[in-house]
Amino acid sequence: MKMKTLFSSVAVSALLTVGAAGSAAAETNTVRLAQQFGLLYVPLHVVLEQKLVEKHTAKAGLGNPKIQLFKISGGANINKALLADTIDFGSHGVGPALKLWGKTKGRFKIALSMADMPLKLLTNDPKIKKIEDYLNAKDHKISTPAAKVSIQAVTLQMAAQRIWNEPNKLDHLVISMKHPTALAAMLSGGQAVKSHFATLPYSYQELQSGKVWRVTDSYEVLGGQHSVLVMSASKKFKDDNPKTYQAVIDAFAEAFAWVNANPDKAAATYIRYTKSKLPAKTVQALLHDKGELDFSMVPKHTMKYADFLNQIGDIPKAASWKDYYWDNNYQFNGS
Repeated sequence: MKMKTLFSSVAVSALLTVGAAGSAAAETNTVRLAQQFGLLYVPLHVVLEQKLVEKHTAKAGLGNPKIQLFKISGGANINKALLADTIDFGSHGVGPALKLWGKTKGRFKIALSMADMPLKLLTNDPKIKKIEDYLNAKDHKISTPAAKVSIQAVTLQMAAQRIWNEPNKLDHLVISMKHPTALAAMLSGGQAVKSHFATLPYSYQELQSGKVWRVTDSYEVLGGQHSVLVMSASKKFKDDNPKTYQAVIDAFAEAFAWVNANPDKAAATYIRYTKSKLPAKTVQALLHDKGELDFSMVPKHTMKYADFLNQIGDIPKAASWKDYYWDNNYQFNGS
């Protein structure tokens, strides 16, 4: 009887040990992040350099996860990588994020807003001074990271809707091209790509060249400052790895605060990570200018994109921005 009791005690103890180990190992030991190109991704560079995900997983009592970074150009390709489960967190524009939410019926939502920035539509075509001039453009293409999907492409459709009540009026001019490639085409001249819907630092470099001028920007189209870059994640990852998910959110929140408090140091981080040849003073000036780039977690004017995409039949109707953001954002006074 005593032997049976002892055996039962050992068995229960073993099961508890296995259960505890299983619980500790239940969450992922790898976090897969993706970025595109540009100054918008400074907080991600800070997260990596300062090992902030690891810091916050340790606080949560988890192990030290392996961080994998993928460079992917264009919101459409970010969406494909998320759908294929190649990455866990994908950074893309508000437009692609909304299309992913709609396509998956809410299986993917925005984990956090990352930055506000005016997307600038620039051209080197002397015949183009305003959007209406594109109707008569010859041998002219407008570069965006992902035709029809990227936030730039959606913003151009919003402008066309406002002017002609035809959102697809200029779609035949829009092509997909990486920002660095578009920059080279714009500055070299003689290319079919004569307009570029650019982000920083590419818009700055093009305007500084004296060969390029501004047609419009997204703040003008939307009527004010808005969220441009967000990061999405799946319900499955969030539900299966709640502590890891929150650790990533906390890591980025810390990175945003650090960048905003230390723009000059953040500029040095960007130059190191991207091997940028821009002068440090230029990057510092851009990071100091909130009108050019503001790292903010508060959703701003995202419903304008949601309402437009619903109007043209791309996504379901959203009653509120909270429909397509995960609940860790609900404390914000968003829009």
